[in-house]
Amino acid sequence: MPSWISRFLSLDDLWSALGYGLIVIVSRMTSTRLPLSDVSLLASGMLAIIWISSSKIRNRNAQRYPNARVLFWAVVAVASLLFAIR
Repeated sequence: MPSWISRFLSLDDLWSALGYGLIVIVSRMTSTRLPLSDVSLLASGMLAIIWISSSKIRNRNAQRYPNARVLFWAVVAVASLLFAIR
C-alpha cells in the first residue's frame, strides 16, 4: 500500500467499507426487501457504534483519527435517516 494511503486509511477502513457493501448486497438479495435507506441506516449505524466502542480498533488507528471514522459513519447514518423518513 502506498505510504500516503496508509497514512490516512487502514485495513479497518477497508473492512468497514466491505462490511457495509456486503450488508447492502445481502439485503437486496433477500426475499423481504427493506428500503435501501433503511439498510444503509442500520449498517452505517452499526459501523459507527463499532468504531466508538471497540478499543482495539481505536488503538490500532490512533494516529489516523478514529473519531473521523465515527463521524463519517454517523453522517452516512443521518443521511440515510433523512432519506428513510422522506
